[in-house]
Amino acid sequence: MNFADDQVVIAQDAYDLEFMMSRLNSAYTDWSLTVNIDKTEYLVTNSDDKFDIFITDNAKLRQVEWFKYLGARITRKGLDKTEVSARIEQGRKITGALNGIWWDKNIRPNTKVHIGRALVESVVTYGCEAWTLKAEQKRALNALEMDYLRRSAGVSKLDRVRNVEIRAKMDATQTVVDRVEQRGLKWFGHLLRMEHQRWPYRIYSWSPPGKGKEDGLEDLGMRPSEGQWRTVTWKRKMFLIVTGGG
Repeated sequence: MNFADDQVVIAQDAYDLEFMMSRLNSAYTDWSLTVNIDKTEYLVTNSDDKFDIFITDNAKLRQVEWFKYLGARITRKGLDKTEVSARIEQGRKITGALNGIWWDKNIRPNTKVHIGRALVESVVTYGCEAWTLKAEQKRALNALEMDYLRRSAGVSKLDRVRNVEIRAKMDATQTVVDRVEQRGLKWFGHLLRMEHQRWPYRIYSWSPPGKGKEDGLEDLGMRPSEGQWRTVTWKRKMFLIVTGGG
């Protein structure tokens, strides 16, 4: 998978990886390019195995426990569960930096909501299509959103105004978690409609040796949770988004 100057090679085993890296290195050489060995590393998922990978006789790759790709932290077990917490902390810092805007009575409420979604939510939810959220993470995301909505409404926690009332006042009844789940479902529907030779679909449909296709997909953020599917079954409009059906 290629993106700008970032490339990911996905292999089934060490021999497959070494072969593909050797071919990639040869292709680079044909174009008078070189592989930066210091920045090239490999990760073994769902296994504690350690082995050496060489792309030339003297060029050995470094095995790591995790790496970042396009802003997402990926570990041996898939997407890192601390990724969401780190994003929420980033969101808190941005919310605090914009405190003057939230409390400014000269800015219209709907403008503040747009600012929050553009400057806070966009940072926090980057890459959220692959998230599998736990209950506490959902609460933390909604609490982050409520923080700037409450300030934007000119209400402090001491006023003891219910969240639902603040959301109604700000015309923001849909939560950030709702939007995250919608984006995940849209991506999953897009994945199912892909041509089967494309890498995202091939990765999704691949089964580890000794496991069924369903095993581990949710942990890797590649399958909607049972709760998300329950939401889809009674929201017909959402179901159309996911499947493209009629």
